[in-house]
Amino acid sequence: MSKAQLWKQRFFYGSTDLAGNLIWQIVGLYLLFYYTTVMGISPAFVGTLFFVVRIIDAFDGVVYGFLIDHTHSKYGKARPYFLWFGIPLGILTMLLFFNPSFGGSKFFQLAWISLVYTLFSLVYSGANTPITAILPSLTKDPDERTNLASARMVMTNIGTAVIGAISLPMVAKLGGKNAEKGWMIWGIIIGLAIIVLFFGAFANLREKDDIVDQSADAPEIKGHLSIGESLKGAAKNKPWVILSLSFILLQTFWVIRMQTAVYYLTYVYRRADLVGAFNGLVIVAVIGNISIPFLSKFMKHRNVMILSMAVFAIGEAIMHFKSIPLLFAGNIIALIAMGAAFSISFVMIADTVEYARSEMHIDEPGILSSVPMVGAKLGMGFGGLVSGWLLSWGGFQASAKIQGAKALTAISTSFVWLPIVLALLILVILFFFYQLDEDEIASAKALETEKLDDEDA
Repeated sequence: MSKAQLWKQRFFYGSTDLAGNLIWQIVGLYLLFYYTTVMGISPAFVGTLFFVVRIIDAFDGVVYGFLIDHTHSKYGKARPYFLWFGIPLGILTMLLFFNPSFGGSKFFQLAWISLVYTLFSLVYSGANTPITAILPSLTKDPDERTNLASARMVMTNIGTAVIGAISLPMVAKLGGKNAEKGWMIWGIIIGLAIIVLFFGAFANLREKDDIVDQSADAPEIKGHLSIGESLKGAAKNKPWVILSLSFILLQTFWVIRMQTAVYYLTYVYRRADLVGAFNGLVIVAVIGNISIPFLSKFMKHRNVMILSMAVFAIGEAIMHFKSIPLLFAGNIIALIAMGAAFSISFVMIADTVEYARSEMHIDEPGILSSVPMVGAKLGMGFGGLVSGWLLSWGGFQASAKIQGAKALTAISTSFVWLPIVLALLILVILFFFYQLDEDEIASAKALETEKLDDEDA
C-alpha cells in the first residue's frame, strides 16, 4: 500500500470516531447541564435516566459484535454498519436537542426525552462497535494498527476540542437569549456532520480477507460461533476480561469528569467564562495520541497504560489547588495522559483479538472488539448516576448562582477525587493481573505473515 493510500486509510478510519465523538462529547460535556439548567429537569431524574438506559443497552455492543462476526456482504463484515447506523445516529443527534413542550405537560416531556435518549444510545452502539471491530481487518501490520489507533484518537480529540471550545459560544450565537433554540440548531449542524463523516468512511475503507492464516498446517480457526460460544470463548480470554474491567472503570471516571467540568468551573471557581477554553484544551490530548507509536516501541502496552493512569492522577490532583494557572496546567497534564490511555487501549484490544486467534484459535473480532462500546455505555451509566446523585445529595440548585458548601464538595468530589481513585484502581489491576505478552503475539503474527507470503510466492 502506497503512503498516500496509508494516509487516506488513516484519515477515514479516524473520521469514524470523529463522527461518533462529536455527539458523544456533547452528551458527556453538556447534556446533563442542558437538561438541568436549560430544560429545568431535576439532576436526580437525569442521573437515573442515564443509569437506567445504560442498564438497558449496556451489552448491546456485544450483540452488535456478534452480528458483525456473522455479517457477510459485498462490503465486508464491519464496514456496512457505518452506513446502516451512521445516518440514523445523525438524525437522533438532532432529536436529542429538539424537545417539544407538549402543551406544558412535564410527563410527556420526560417521556419524550427518555425515548429519544434510549434510541440514541442503542443506535450509537451500532455505529461505533464496528470502529474497533474493523481495525484487525484493515491491516496485518502491528505497527500500522498502532498508527491507525493513533490516527483515530488524534481525530477524536480534534473533534472533542472543537465541541468543548465552541459549543457554548455557538449555542449563544445561534439562539441569542433563547438557549433552547440555540441547542436545537447546534444539534442539527452536528447531526449533519455525523452523517457526512460516517458515509465517507463507508465509501473509502476496505476490509482485507487475508489476515488469518489459512495454510494447510495451521490450527483450525473457529469462527461463526453462537453468541453463547462466543461469550464463553471471551470469558476464557483472561487478558480480554482484565482489559474489559479496566475499560469500564476508565470510561466511568472519564464520564464523571466530563459531566462535572462545567459545574466545577461555574460554581467552584465561579469562572463560567473559562468553560470553553478549559474544555477546548482537550486538543492537547493529541500529544498523548501521537506519542503511542513511539512509546510502544520501548514499553509494553500495559506499561504505557499504567504510566498514563499515574500521570493522569497527578494532573487531577494539581487542579484541586485554587489557582487558575494550576487549574489549566493540571488539565493539560491529565488530558495528555488520557490521550495516550485511550490510544493504547484500542491497541490492547487488538492484542486480545490476536491472542484469541493465535492462542485460542478463535476468530471473533466483533465480540471481543465490543469492549469500548460496553465500557462506554456502563461508564456513562455509572458516571451519570454518580454525578446526578452527588449533585442532588449536595443540594445543587440550578437557579442559584452561588451553591452551598455541600454542593461544592459534591462537585469537587466528582470532578477531582473520584477520577483519581478509579485511575489508580486501573493501575493496580493492570499491574498485578494483565499478563498478555504482545511481543509474543507480534512474533507469531510475523511468522504467520511470512508463511502467507511464501505461499503466495
